Amino acid sequence: MRQTFYVLFILMVCLPTAKAQKPITLAEDSVKFGNRYFPGFWLSIPEVKPELVKTNWIKAIEKGTKSKVSGNKNEMSLIGANIPDIYKGGVNIVSKILDRDSLIQLFVSVETTRDNFIVSTSGDYGNLKKYLNKFAKGQYAAVAKNQLSAEEAKLKNLEKELKSARKNKEKSDKGIQSANVRISGQNDKISGINKELDILDIKIGNCSTLLSTLDEGDARKAKQSELKDLQKKKKSLLKDINSAENNISKANIAIQDNKKEIELNEVKQTEIGERINQQKLVVDKYVQKLKVIEAY
Repeated sequence: MRQTFYVLFILMVCLPTAKAQKPITLAEDSVKFGNRYFPGFWLSIPEVKPELVKTNWIKAIEKGTKSKVSGNKNEMSLIGANIPDIYKGGVNIVSKILDRDSLIQLFVSVETTRDNFIVSTSGDYGNLKKYLNKFAKGQYAAVAKNQLSAEEAKLKNLEKELKSARKNKEKSDKGIQSANVRISGQNDKISGINKELDILDIKIGNCSTLLSTLDEGDARKAKQSELKDLQKKKKSLLKDINSAENNISKANIAIQDNKKEIELNEVKQTEIGERINQQKLVVDKYVQKLKVIEAY
């Protein structure tokens, strides 16, 4: 009759954003290998991959001995294993792995002498339980560490995204400041040109009046040339005003565009900030999960 012994208590911390956390358990049983039944224990390890458990289990029991594990895909046996933490002397270990979707079951049978196995009433049971507990804890903790690293990476990426959004906002702010400086400069330029035009108009008026009093000759030709130069200069100044006004128009458009960008950016920053806060909670859940596992 099967008797179940729980090595570890059920984890009380629920992870709403992660897989439901299950306990590591140890259950006594007998399993048939070939024509013999071997008494031992089913060790249940949540969330781990069977191939990884098998590889690490083989490494663990082969350590300290020249013997090698033999067997098929799911069953393993090792003759003459040397594991002082379990038994002071050579032991035979028969193991089996079953994949139960969300957890892996590892059956372990330890034979100290011919037909003498470590069971729950054996003096070495405490050593075996501690050894299996340590192995399972290591496997489960490795999974939790990987999960934590993955969630921390997500958090780091979100923080980078927020930092980038803040830089873009600073860029838009600087764009507005730069546009305002350009507008101020162009307005000053227009003001200066208008003053120059006022003076130029007076000169053009005086030149035109004087020209009307002159008879044909060199003096009239000289005055006509002077008037032409003044009008040419006025045309150039008017062109400069038009260019300055176009620059002001472009600067105003840049300000409007940057203001729109800032509005969208602020919404984006708020959304990213909320996602960061949520992700921090997720990371904290995995931190707590790992702490509970490592406290076993």
